[in-house]
Amino acid sequence: MTKLMEPLKAELVGYPLSKDEISQIIGRLISENFRVDVIQAEAPQVDPGDINVSACYDPELDSMNRTCIELVLVYSPYDSILIIDDEVFDGITKRLCDAISHEQIHQQQHRARFWEETWFDDPDDAEAYLSHKDEIDAYSYNIANELLDYADINQVLTILNSPSTIKLEHSVNLFVYMQTFENNSNHPVIKRLLKKITKLLPEVVKQR
Repeated sequence: MTKLMEPLKAELVGYPLSKDEISQIIGRLISENFRVDVIQAEAPQVDPGDINVSACYDPELDSMNRTCIELVLVYSPYDSILIIDDEVFDGITKRLCDAISHEQIHQQQHRARFWEETWFDDPDDAEAYLSHKDEIDAYSYNIANELLDYADINQVLTILNSPSTIKLEHSVNLFVYMQTFENNSNHPVIKRLLKKITKLLPEVVKQR
């Protein structure tokens, strides 16, 4: 998916652009390739000069054959003009791909069960959220991609053999899983996640 984002580089990198201009450029490319709405927001937690990305999937809209994935470009409120360099661009495109693929997996999950909803006991409970089968399936794909951005498949398998030593630069999402479950590689959720990641790796390699 990152290859689809490559045309953005010529329009975004090295130019002084407003947040509206950046959102329009990204939104145009996204709409040409995906059935996804792109909006923008601000949050003080975002570093000036950077852009965070979040997304959500609405199964009810999907069941009505309407656009059901929304991508949010989150800017720092302290920015009016941004000049995106190569490093920031790479981070943004990875976040875009990560967010879109995660929600597309949720879309496939809901369609497979004809939009029958499954609920979290407590959506604010991180362990309950990350334990849910839908999230394990979606995050395992994201993590496989993150790890393969960092190393080749043989090195990734070595990293997965020692998940308690995972570092943030290896995979943000796997690091979060490990921290959430107290760095316990024998926890049933972590074992299911690692098994799923390992199974997905050859497929993800072929897609890259």
